[in-house]
Amino acid sequence: MGIFTRFTLRSLAKNRTRTVVSIIGVALSCALITAVLTSVVSLSNMLIERTAADEGWWYAEAAGITADDLERLETDPEVTDLLTITDLGTVSLGEDNSDLFGKYLYVKTWPDVRGEDEPLISTPEIVSGRAPEAPGEILLPHYLQNVELAPCGLSTASGGAIEVGSNVTLDLGTRTVTNLSDGASATVTAIRGDYIDEATQTEAYDADLGSIEGTVVGFYRAYGYSTTYSLQGNIAYIYDDGSAAERAISDASDATWVGALFRTANPADAEQLADEIVDVHGRTVDGASAVHSSLIRWMGATPDTAIWNTLYQIAGILAAVVVVAGVSLVYNSFAISVAERTRQFGLLSSLGASRRQLRRTVLVEALIIGGIGIPAGLLLGLAGCFVVFGLLGDGIAALSGGAAASVVVSPVALGIAVLLSLVTLLVSAWVPAIRASRVSAVDAIRQTQDVHLTRRARRALRRAARGDANGTAGTGARPLGLAGRLFGVPGFIAHRNLTRASSKGRVTVAALAVSVALLITSGSIADVMSYASGTTVDTMEGQDLILYIDATGAGADQSLALADGKVDGPGMQDALERFYADVQDIEDAAPNGYTTSYVAEALMPAGMLDSDVENLESGGPLLADGSWYGSAYLDFVDEASWEAYVDALGLSRDAFCYPAQPQAIAVNDYDVHDGEKYSNYQPFQSTGTIRSLEFADLDGRFISGIEDDPAGGLRALYYDDEGEPHYLPYAEAVAREQDITVGALAKTRPGCTTATGTLQLILPASAIDLAEGAGYVRASMSFDTGGDAARASEAQEAIEDIAADYPELDITYTNVAQGKLQARLMATTVNTFIYCFAAITGLIAVANVFNTLANALILRRREFAMLKSIGMGNRAFRRMIAYECASYALRGFIIGFVVAALASFGLYQSMMLSYTTYEFSLPWLQVGIAVVVVAAVILASVAYALRRTNAASVVDALRAE
Repeated sequence: MGIFTRFTLRSLAKNRTRTVVSIIGVALSCALITAVLTSVVSLSNMLIERTAADEGWWYAEAAGITADDLERLETDPEVTDLLTITDLGTVSLGEDNSDLFGKYLYVKTWPDVRGEDEPLISTPEIVSGRAPEAPGEILLPHYLQNVELAPCGLSTASGGAIEVGSNVTLDLGTRTVTNLSDGASATVTAIRGDYIDEATQTEAYDADLGSIEGTVVGFYRAYGYSTTYSLQGNIAYIYDDGSAAERAISDASDATWVGALFRTANPADAEQLADEIVDVHGRTVDGASAVHSSLIRWMGATPDTAIWNTLYQIAGILAAVVVVAGVSLVYNSFAISVAERTRQFGLLSSLGASRRQLRRTVLVEALIIGGIGIPAGLLLGLAGCFVVFGLLGDGIAALSGGAAASVVVSPVALGIAVLLSLVTLLVSAWVPAIRASRVSAVDAIRQTQDVHLTRRARRALRRAARGDANGTAGTGARPLGLAGRLFGVPGFIAHRNLTRASSKGRVTVAALAVSVALLITSGSIADVMSYASGTTVDTMEGQDLILYIDATGAGADQSLALADGKVDGPGMQDALERFYADVQDIEDAAPNGYTTSYVAEALMPAGMLDSDVENLESGGPLLADGSWYGSAYLDFVDEASWEAYVDALGLSRDAFCYPAQPQAIAVNDYDVHDGEKYSNYQPFQSTGTIRSLEFADLDGRFISGIEDDPAGGLRALYYDDEGEPHYLPYAEAVAREQDITVGALAKTRPGCTTATGTLQLILPASAIDLAEGAGYVRASMSFDTGGDAARASEAQEAIEDIAADYPELDITYTNVAQGKLQARLMATTVNTFIYCFAAITGLIAVANVFNTLANALILRRREFAMLKSIGMGNRAFRRMIAYECASYALRGFIIGFVVAALASFGLYQSMMLSYTTYEFSLPWLQVGIAVVVVAAVILASVAYALRRTNAASVVDALRAE
């Protein structure tokens, strides 16, 4: 061990308080970095595993590949896993079965992923029987179980219902779609689904691909939709003997095709490879490519979207806060250390120590502190992660979609934490090390290197000197200035100390500024994250069990159903009123009321809406005269809910509860998420009377919309059988108009209604006649069980017994209590992470102020001793220190407040990328906390420092120097 290393160790041991505080600061900074990185890695891993469990481990898909494409995928070293699924053709279910079971089945090979640790896809849930395991075995959709179909392309040997064990025949064929406009035809596969535009296209089916006979071995739960093209549509799965892909690629039919799902070594390369495969050859058959963005986004390979830009910018601000906090604390510690040992460095320099050796002394001190603080920080950060993940396991699992909460200790993350901490440490120590190497022996002994007059002070001294030389200085007495007049001689001395631009003073002000900025910025971060979680997580307060009620569904006796999907409005309300009265007394389930929803084709007068309406889900542009046409919901609520709603808004019951002249209340607050941004709109500008339109019968054709007529007024647009547009005058297109008076605007909804992104009018059930020309949607009813999912299930059982007496109603039950619990757990988890971050940054800020201010005062031991030796009393001494500390605090707070305001504005700009509803504001509570905390730490620091400086006598203090 060299002499300089021993010198460094002795210095650290001598100044134990500063050393301990420095180690604590380094440990806290490293712990925060470790905790953030480990949490990110752990949550990302949980999200990856959860997404893969639901959707599979595939990164990209190429549908409609050729033989060359398949060979490329099999031989490309970048492709690590490959799975092919073959579509062998389409089975027509016939017109007689299409209303209940859809038009088609697509016959595809079953993806056998048994035994794979990370299967490329998640196979469908088998609800009965098993998957195909041998040639001749078939797996069908669940809705065909025990069903006897009308004659079609799927038939049983016995002619009866389809069951496990039934021998069936699948007739394979080709779908062809023809455009009415140009007569062009194309073969259509499952890639594009069953839908065609009947106004512009026709389709034909030809059973030209032979047939497959086999035994039904099971049924799977079919949704008709998949995130992959290869599994799109309602499918009949067969066993793949390994030759299906080659047969489909080599045959002459465009109706058979092969889809490939694969993984690459680098997830970011998968999408480009899929696009190249689909586009490189002259395509004569349908094809498409897809990327598994819901999985690879957690791997850092996601396209730039607004929400991710927001997260990245917030993460960047968090990282900057951590780095600035760490640099400030460590830099201040070493700056004070160097200032304290100025004479030692000067003496070492006079004895022949080189600048390199002096720099090394400071850097070795940094490494020693880091050698203790960084490992401690790693352990502290990991321990904090294990504690938080353990306490908030359910919330973290909800946040990740259900994956088990576990801490992933990543060597890479720990390495980055160590590297960042070490770089922060060395950067912080480098400037003080340079300063130490430049100390001359003479300046060190005189101790003048830390005190420099400002240019203004030097100019004032020169003017005073010229005045003395010219004999105009009078008595030579200098004015005390404002500080001296207010605080006397102690104030004058304190002001002189502050105006000499002491580096120690600047360090103190900087420490206070950083601490204030940290405390306020942590509050801004908490506000931002709380707003984000509160906006994206809907806890549906008060609604634990929801009943969706229909009179036209398969479970209803159709006694309330009318033609064209309409219902008997008054009859429906009578049934709902009786049913609601019967369920009032369900134990531990408080009813919230009920609503019946209709959708109206509405024409609203000029001045009633502004351009915000164009951003809603049913939004269209304002018409030339300022009026607006589009869809609007009419929600009819029960009388008790309506009266409570009217009272809550402070409206008159006489005006709004008069059945003879019903008035609607328009909701004027809409939160809309367009896939990237969350926005809030208030489109209504005034009340008025709207017209609900019922269009004339055009021999099966439908009015597509109302628009401006170039000749003036309005006209209606519709399409003929060939897809050609036609127009009718407004008066001919509209068969009936129903006036609905909007008497008030509100930013809230009744508790029994649901928020929507479409214009919404609330009315009482007694005004149901106003819905005569509107389209019936459904009725709903909700119950509050205090968030208890078990009680919601019990309430459902009791309501089902009552519902048996209402055959005219088809009721579907949704227990949302469990989902609400997960939503609350997610919000709690996010808030806990926020407050942990704020707590650690607060500790760093406190350590920073205490370390800087206390040691800065302790270094002035000789100055204080000299002042006392010339007669300064304790009261005057305290006044001087109070003045200096007040100056430090005021300057530090102003600078810190400005820095925090800029950081808060940066967070606001980041949030605006995804949350247009977010409004900029400063966290005034945290500002107040910052003032209190900084003041308390200043008092504690001064008290500690003065006790240290008063411990020795004046003579001892001077002798120690």
